[in-house]
Amino acid sequence: MAKVKPKSRAFFQRVKLTPEEFTSLKEVGTRPTQRAIPDAHRNRLIAAGYVREVVRGFNALALTGRGIARLDAGK
Repeated sequence: MAKVKPKSRAFFQRVKLTPEEFTSLKEVGTRPTQRAIPDAHRNRLIAAGYVREVVRGFNALALTGRGIARLDAGK
């Protein structure tokens, strides 16, 4: 049986968001099909794994499981 390597600790660490970026994360949670957040926030939230593009080219975004957990944490 193959051994599974544990993921690095960096994967599980929470990415620090500015208050404006956190507001953008909440915006995606309430209106996922409408692009109402700045491009810089969008790119950072995607890189952090909190949101994903639903359909490329249409700028429709959706929360990932990690993004939902971050919103539930409230920070």
